[in-house]
Amino acid sequence: MTTVESLRGKELAVDARASGFVFILEKLLRSNGFGPDDYKFVEIGGVDRRYQALLEGKVAGTMLLPPFAGNAVARGCHLLARGDQIVSCYQGTVGAAKRSWAEQHRDLLVSYIRAYVEATQWCFNASNRASCFELLGVHNGLEGQAAEQTLNALLDSAYGIYPNAALSLPGLRSVLELRAEMGFLNPPLPPVEKYIDLSYYNAAIERR
Repeated sequence: MTTVESLRGKELAVDARASGFVFILEKLLRSNGFGPDDYKFVEIGGVDRRYQALLEGKVAGTMLLPPFAGNAVARGCHLLARGDQIVSCYQGTVGAAKRSWAEQHRDLLVSYIRAYVEATQWCFNASNRASCFELLGVHNGLEGQAAEQTLNALLDSAYGIYPNAALSLPGLRSVLELRAEMGFLNPPLPPVEKYIDLSYYNAAIERR
């Protein structure tokens, strides 16, 4: 498929129908004049499964991350858009817990967040680059150029992970707006603060 229009009436691979990243794909389709009946999402699972389904021609398109995106292009697939070209500011991966659990395990949660922040900052230290490649090989089976593409994407200052593992409030607001736009959240939109409690993160940062 060489254009967004060529996806009309086709099956597209997603991890789960209501996941946040699927809404970005859906916004791309809707902004190009697609209606709800002009495409079909097929729940396949993780990025590796979606990548394989795309190469095997079982689906017409999907959303991929490095190194799968680059590999797919090298195999003859076409890159139609980047996620940041569709939604410029978007909060991706997050950690979540019930408020009741968090209140009962405050010290544990603060310690976890502190370790998460330190581990994230460790990845940005250039002296740890070789160790990052080793971890990508052990835990993700990525080596060579694939590992390099993945690490570079993760550490990209504009589109990668945040060095301090902080939440993006504008990015969270975009998540709510997009869910509403796709009919999964009724207006009026609640404030972002309804879903977050930064006291745990702030405590973790202060203790470092």
